[in-house]
Amino acid sequence: MSIGEVITGEFFIYLFPWMLTLAIVFGILEHYKMPKSESARAVISLVAAFLVLPLAPSLAGFLTGMVKGLVVVGVGILVALIFVELLGYKVGGGQSIFEKHPLGFGVVMILIAIMVFVGAGGLELLNFEFNMSGDIMAALFFLAAMTLGVWWMTSSKGD
Repeated sequence: MSIGEVITGEFFIYLFPWMLTLAIVFGILEHYKMPKSESARAVISLVAAFLVLPLAPSLAGFLTGMVKGLVVVGVGILVALIFVELLGYKVGGGQSIFEKHPLGFGVVMILIAIMVFVGAGGLELLNFEFNMSGDIMAALFFLAAMTLGVWWMTSSKGD
């Protein structure tokens, strides 16, 4: 068996969801120290990973699209962070904008993650019908962005 056969075969369709499930379950169990025995955590995460194998072909396409979307969004966020830090934008008391408004940036990150999930086909994976064209989605997104912009510009500071 050559490397090309392994790459073009269905090996990675099963391997990627298996490894992802193993890592996530073990990480959560390790973080909360749920069973006190580390070997028990390993066994639980292995069993959970093997339970995902029957779903692997349907999960592989979704996970591939989601990883691609998260990489693009991650690079965009890093570039934005670099520009904000290069400009030295500070708010009250010499704090950076991220230290001053951590909740706001956390909410934005969660919204971006939800948009990547939906864009990668997460709703279809959950058998949720959502028939809306890309043009309507884009128009709704820009309408929401414009509404938030107007609200931000017209809100009073209250100082």
